[in-house]
Amino acid sequence: MKVCFCNNRFPPKLVGGTELIVYDLAVQLRNRGHDVSILTLSDSFAADTQVVDGLAVHSMPNANVYNQFSHQARSALKKALFGAVDTLNPFVFFYALRHLKSLNIDVLCTNNLKGMGPAVWLAAWCLRIPVVHVLHDYWLVCPTSTMFRHGHACKEPCNGCRKVSLPKAQLSRLVGRVVGVSNFVLERHRQQDFFKRAQHIVIHNARQPISATPSVPVDPHRPFRVGFIGRVDATKGIREFFAGVAAAHKEDLEVHVAGRDNEGILDELIATYPDLKVVRYGFVKPHDFYSVVDLVVVTSMWDEPFGMVAFESWEFFKPSIAFASGGLPEVFGALSELTVPRGDVAALGALIRRFMDDPAFYRDMASKCHARRDYFLPSRQLQQFETLLLAAARHEQAGVGVRSMEADQDI
Repeated sequence: MKVCFCNNRFPPKLVGGTELIVYDLAVQLRNRGHDVSILTLSDSFAADTQVVDGLAVHSMPNANVYNQFSHQARSALKKALFGAVDTLNPFVFFYALRHLKSLNIDVLCTNNLKGMGPAVWLAAWCLRIPVVHVLHDYWLVCPTSTMFRHGHACKEPCNGCRKVSLPKAQLSRLVGRVVGVSNFVLERHRQQDFFKRAQHIVIHNARQPISATPSVPVDPHRPFRVGFIGRVDATKGIREFFAGVAAAHKEDLEVHVAGRDNEGILDELIATYPDLKVVRYGFVKPHDFYSVVDLVVVTSMWDEPFGMVAFESWEFFKPSIAFASGGLPEVFGALSELTVPRGDVAALGALIRRFMDDPAFYRDMASKCHARRDYFLPSRQLQQFETLLLAAARHEQAGVGVRSMEADQDI
C-alpha cells in the first residue's frame, strides 16, 4: 500500500502531540513494508523535501496571509482573512493536485489541516484518491481549534463559527472515512453535519513508552507530591488545579508544576495560595517529571479531544485523576472513580485527599492504571489504522479489526 500522511507539522518541527502520533504511525507502517510519504507545511513560501528517519517528507509552501506557527501578534482582520483563505486555498489545491498525482498513492490520510485546509481533500477527490481524515481538534468547527471562550468550553459553535465552518462541512463530504481520536470529538463534528457521507470510526491515540526501563510500584513520597504538567493557562485549568489542591491541603503536600508559563500566571497563584509549597520546573522531560511526583492531576477546562497526558504517568505506576472534560473519560475507561465533574474543585480536593490518606487505595489505583496503560501502546493503534487504510485503498468497508472505543472500556 502506498499511503501519504498529511499534517501541517511533522518532526522535527513540533507544536503539539499530533505530529508525534503521525510520525509514530508512519514509521510503524513503513516498517511493516508499506510505502509511506509525508506532506506537510513549510514555514515560508519555499517548498522543501527532506528525509526524516527514512521517510520522504515534502513541505509545501506556506501560502496564506501569515505563517500561523510564528509567534507574532495579528489583527482581527488578518485572522479573518487567514480563515477565509484557509477554507479553500486555490494555491494549496493546485499544489496538492500536482504533488499527489506525482506520488501515485493508494490512500491519503489527513490530520491537522490548519494552514492547508480542505483544498487537500478536493485535490485528492479530483485524482480519485480515497481520503481518511483523523480528528485531533476542533479546527473544522472553530477557527481557534479549541471551542473555548471567556474561560468556558463552548457547548456548541457560536453563530460566527457556524457560518465560517459551513463551507468546510460541505467539503467534508469528499472524505470517505473519518476517525475520531475519541467518540466525543467525533460526535461533536457529526452534530455540526460534518462528514455526512463518511464511515465513522473511533481509534484512540497511542504513545510509545517513555522509558526503556520497566517501572515497579513505589510508595508515595512524604510530603505527598501532586503534579500538573502542560500549558500553564486557562484551557488547562491551572487556576482550578490550585483551587483543588488547596481544598485538599495538608501540611504534608507539595505542588509540582511543569510547563511553560507564557502568561505569568504562576506568580499570581503562588501569591494567592501562600500556604502551598510549590515546586516550579518550566519545560521538563516527562520522564523526569513523572519520576518525582506521586499523582498527576489533569484539570482541562476545554473539551480535551483525548488527553494523552492523562495516561503517560501510568507507565511509572503513578495514578492520575482528571476533570471529565471532552474525551478524557474515555482515557480512563472503567476507572470512572478517577474523574470528577469539570470545575468541581471540592470533589477534586476530596479525591486528592483520598489518595493521600488511603495507601491501599493508592496502590490499587496505581496498579490498575499501570495495567490500563497497555491499551495505549502503538501496536493496537497500528493494527486498527492498517486495517482501515487498506480497506480505504481497496474501496472496501472497514468493519473488520477496527473497533470503536465502546469495545475497550474494561481493563
